[in-house]
Amino acid sequence: MNRSFMKQSFLKYVAVAGLCIVWAVVLSHCGKEKPSVTMLAPNFTLRSLNGEEITLSDFKGKTVLLDFWATWCGPCREAIPHLIQLYNAYKDKGFVVVGMSLDKGDIKNVRHFVTSMDIPYPIVIATDDVARSYAVTGLPTTFFIDKEGQIRQKIVGFNSTIAREMTDRVAELTSEKP
Repeated sequence: MNRSFMKQSFLKYVAVAGLCIVWAVVLSHCGKEKPSVTMLAPNFTLRSLNGEEITLSDFKGKTVLLDFWATWCGPCREAIPHLIQLYNAYKDKGFVVVGMSLDKGDIKNVRHFVTSMDIPYPIVIATDDVARSYAVTGLPTTFFIDKEGQIRQKIVGFNSTIAREMTDRVAELTSEKP
Protein backbone atom coordinates (compact mmCIF):
# COMPACT_ATOMS: atom_id res chain seq x y z
CA MET A 1 0.00 0.00 0.00
CA ASN A 2 0.98 3.55 -0.56
CA ARG A 3 2.61 5.06 2.57
CA SER A 4 0.89 8.43 2.03
CA PHE A 5 -2.50 6.70 1.84
CA MET A 6 -1.81 4.80 5.09
CA LYS A 7 -0.79 8.02 6.84
CA GLN A 8 -3.99 9.76 5.67
CA SER A 9 -6.12 6.82 6.81
CA PHE A 10 -4.43 6.81 10.21
CA LEU A 11 -4.94 10.59 10.61
CA LYS A 12 -8.63 10.23 9.67
CA TYR A 13 -8.98 7.43 12.22
CA VAL A 14 -7.36 9.56 14.95
CA ALA A 15 -9.56 12.55 14.05
CA VAL A 16 -12.77 10.47 14.14
CA ALA A 17 -11.76 8.79 17.41
CA GLY A 18 -10.95 12.19 18.92
CA LEU A 19 -14.32 13.58 17.88
CA CYS A 20 -16.08 10.55 19.36
CA ILE A 21 -14.31 11.06 22.68
CA VAL A 22 -15.18 14.77 22.73
CA TRP A 23 -18.84 14.03 21.93
CA ALA A 24 -18.99 11.32 24.61
CA VAL A 25 -17.73 13.78 27.22
CA VAL A 26 -20.06 16.56 26.03
CA LEU A 27 -23.13 14.31 25.84
CA SER A 28 -22.49 12.84 29.27
CA HIS A 29 -23.15 16.30 30.66
CA CYS A 30 -26.26 16.97 28.57
CA GLY A 31 -29.57 16.97 30.39
CA LYS A 32 -28.07 18.02 33.71
CA GLU A 33 -28.96 21.63 34.00
CA LYS A 34 -28.69 23.09 37.49
CA PRO A 35 -29.54 26.66 38.39
CA SER A 36 -26.46 28.49 39.65
CA VAL A 37 -28.42 29.99 42.54
CA THR A 38 -31.64 28.96 44.17
CA MET A 39 -34.70 30.91 43.17
CA LEU A 40 -38.28 30.93 44.32
CA ALA A 41 -40.36 28.53 42.26
CA PRO A 42 -42.98 30.37 40.20
CA ASN A 43 -46.39 29.77 41.77
CA PHE A 44 -49.27 28.36 39.75
CA THR A 45 -52.79 27.10 40.24
CA LEU A 46 -53.96 24.38 37.85
CA ARG A 47 -56.66 21.70 37.92
CA SER A 48 -55.63 18.09 38.18
CA LEU A 49 -57.15 15.44 35.93
CA ASN A 50 -59.52 14.54 38.76
CA GLY A 51 -60.66 18.17 39.13
CA GLU A 52 -58.64 19.04 42.24
CA GLU A 53 -57.14 22.53 42.33
CA ILE A 54 -53.35 22.30 42.68
CA THR A 55 -51.55 25.43 43.91
CA LEU A 56 -47.80 25.13 44.31
CA SER A 57 -47.61 27.50 47.28
CA ASP A 58 -49.95 25.18 49.22
CA PHE A 59 -47.05 22.72 49.43
CA LYS A 60 -44.76 25.04 51.41
CA GLY A 61 -43.08 22.96 54.11
CA LYS A 62 -42.93 19.94 51.79
CA THR A 63 -40.37 18.78 49.25
CA VAL A 64 -41.88 19.04 45.76
CA LEU A 65 -40.85 17.42 42.52
CA LEU A 66 -42.41 18.94 39.39
CA ASP A 67 -42.19 16.65 36.37
CA PHE A 68 -42.86 18.33 33.00
CA TRP A 69 -43.63 15.51 30.58
CA ALA A 70 -45.81 14.36 27.68
CA THR A 71 -47.34 11.03 26.68
CA TRP A 72 -45.46 11.03 23.35
CA CYS A 73 -42.04 11.53 25.03
CA GLY A 74 -40.05 8.27 25.31
CA PRO A 75 -37.72 9.35 28.14
CA CYS A 76 -40.75 10.74 30.01
CA ARG A 77 -42.42 7.34 29.82
CA GLU A 78 -39.22 5.71 31.12
CA ALA A 79 -39.00 8.16 34.04
CA ILE A 80 -42.53 7.69 35.35
CA PRO A 81 -42.03 4.27 37.01
CA HIS A 82 -39.04 5.76 38.87
CA LEU A 83 -41.10 8.78 39.93
CA ILE A 84 -43.84 6.46 41.18
CA GLN A 85 -41.25 4.56 43.26
CA LEU A 86 -39.86 7.83 44.69
CA TYR A 87 -43.35 9.07 45.49
CA ASN A 88 -44.30 5.84 47.27
CA ALA A 89 -41.02 5.72 49.21
CA TYR A 90 -41.06 9.35 50.41
CA LYS A 91 -44.70 10.53 50.47
CA ASP A 92 -44.89 9.90 54.21
CA LYS A 93 -41.85 12.16 54.68
CA GLY A 94 -43.51 15.25 53.20
CA PHE A 95 -42.66 14.55 49.56
CA VAL A 96 -45.02 15.61 46.78
CA VAL A 97 -44.84 14.86 43.06
CA VAL A 98 -46.90 16.84 40.57
CA GLY A 99 -46.94 15.60 36.98
CA MET A 100 -47.07 18.59 34.61
CA SER A 101 -48.36 17.21 31.31
CA LEU A 102 -47.55 19.30 28.24
CA ASP A 103 -49.83 17.28 25.97
CA LYS A 104 -52.03 19.41 23.74
CA GLY A 105 -55.59 18.79 22.62
CA ASP A 106 -57.91 16.12 23.96
CA ILE A 107 -56.90 15.05 27.46
CA LYS A 108 -58.42 11.58 27.00
CA ASN A 109 -54.99 10.29 25.93
CA VAL A 110 -53.44 11.72 29.09
CA ARG A 111 -56.16 10.19 31.29
CA HIS A 112 -55.74 6.82 29.57
CA PHE A 113 -51.95 6.97 29.97
CA VAL A 114 -52.18 7.93 33.67
CA THR A 115 -54.61 5.07 34.30
CA SER A 116 -52.50 2.56 32.37
CA MET A 117 -49.37 3.56 34.33
CA ASP A 118 -51.31 3.64 37.63
CA ILE A 119 -49.80 7.03 38.51
CA PRO A 120 -50.72 7.79 42.14
CA TYR A 121 -49.68 11.46 42.26
CA PRO A 122 -51.65 14.38 40.80
CA ILE A 123 -51.35 15.17 37.10
CA VAL A 124 -52.18 18.61 35.74
CA ILE A 125 -52.23 19.91 32.18
CA ALA A 126 -49.57 22.62 32.30
CA THR A 127 -50.25 25.81 30.41
CA ASP A 128 -47.70 27.32 28.05
CA ASP A 129 -47.34 30.23 30.51
CA VAL A 130 -46.39 27.87 33.34
CA ALA A 131 -43.90 26.00 31.13
CA ARG A 132 -42.37 29.35 30.08
CA SER A 133 -42.16 30.57 33.69
CA TYR A 134 -40.07 27.47 34.45
CA ALA A 135 -38.02 27.83 31.24
CA VAL A 136 -38.89 24.32 30.07
CA THR A 137 -37.01 23.68 26.84
CA GLY A 138 -36.93 19.87 26.69
CA LEU A 139 -38.76 16.86 28.07
CA PRO A 140 -38.76 15.50 30.60
CA THR A 141 -37.76 18.44 32.77
CA THR A 142 -37.75 17.85 36.50
CA PHE A 143 -37.59 20.50 39.21
CA PHE A 144 -36.72 19.83 42.83
CA ILE A 145 -38.26 22.40 45.14
CA ASP A 146 -37.28 22.57 48.80
CA LYS A 147 -39.52 23.12 51.81
CA GLU A 148 -39.08 26.90 51.52
CA GLY A 149 -40.32 26.92 47.90
CA GLN A 150 -36.87 27.39 46.37
CA ILE A 151 -35.86 25.56 43.18
CA ARG A 152 -32.82 23.55 44.20
CA GLN A 153 -32.21 21.66 40.98
CA LYS A 154 -33.43 21.35 37.41
CA ILE A 155 -32.73 18.22 35.38
CA VAL A 156 -33.54 17.79 31.69
CA GLY A 157 -33.71 14.23 30.39
CA PHE A 158 -33.78 10.81 32.01
CA ASN A 159 -31.43 7.84 32.20
CA SER A 160 -30.13 5.51 34.92
CA THR A 161 -27.55 8.04 36.15
CA ILE A 162 -30.24 10.73 36.42
CA ALA A 163 -32.51 8.26 38.25
CA ARG A 164 -29.83 7.75 40.91
CA GLU A 165 -29.28 11.51 41.13
CA MET A 166 -33.04 12.04 41.59
CA THR A 167 -33.18 9.49 44.39
CA ASP A 168 -30.23 11.11 46.15
CA ARG A 169 -31.72 14.59 45.78
CA VAL A 170 -35.13 13.54 47.14
CA ALA A 171 -33.48 11.82 50.12
CA GLU A 172 -31.41 14.94 50.79
CA LEU A 173 -34.27 17.42 50.49
CA THR A 174 -36.78 15.42 52.53
CA SER A 175 -34.26 15.09 55.37
CA GLU A 176 -33.60 18.85 55.57
CA LYS A 177 -35.20 20.79 58.38
CA PRO A 178 -37.41 23.70 57.24
